[in-house]
Amino acid sequence: MSDQENVENTTTEEQTTAPAAGVTLGLNDLALMANVIQVTADRGAIKANEMFAVGALYTKLVTFVNANVPQPVAEDADSIEEADVEEATDENSEEG
Repeated sequence: MSDQENVENTTTEEQTTAPAAGVTLGLNDLALMANVIQVTADRGAIKANEMFAVGALYTKLVTFVNANVPQPVAEDADSIEEADVEEATDENSEEG
């Protein structure tokens, strides 16, 4: 095999295995995939012998999405304590 053929083969292999530039897969896409699985299952499009594999994939998708959804920023601890104290004060004043 000549050096030119090696270069051509390597270039072709790199082009077919390299991911397309600019293509991304995010949490919204994964959530949409889980939704598609849910809809197709509800419509009866999944055969009985496929249910285990499809259900396992659905569970993985939902678990991954739920574990990676950004959590809301917690309030400052002092403001939370102040709010609790104010609520307790309001409740006590209503009783008395």
